Amino acid sequence: MKTFELLSIIGSIAAVGIALAAVVIGSNANLRTEVRADIRAVETRLAALEQRQARTEGLLEGLRDAINTHSHQDPSPRNDAG
Repeated sequence: MKTFELLSIIGSIAAVGIALAAVVIGSNANLRTEVRADIRAVETRLAALEQRQARTEGLLEGLRDAINTHSHQDPSPRNDAG
């Protein structure tokens, strides 16, 4: 095998390695961008869920207070004639 052929093979292997590294790095960058976008979407949905939960808790507290107030009031005297 001549030196030129050996250098050609080594150069080809190095070029393929560099090309594969570029593909992996590019894919990694795209994956990070997608993951960040997904995390932002989850954060947005979580914030909306927290707001709905707080509203529901407020409604339940109001309902509980109304029930407690109604049950603690003195019943009005009845006039049962008969």
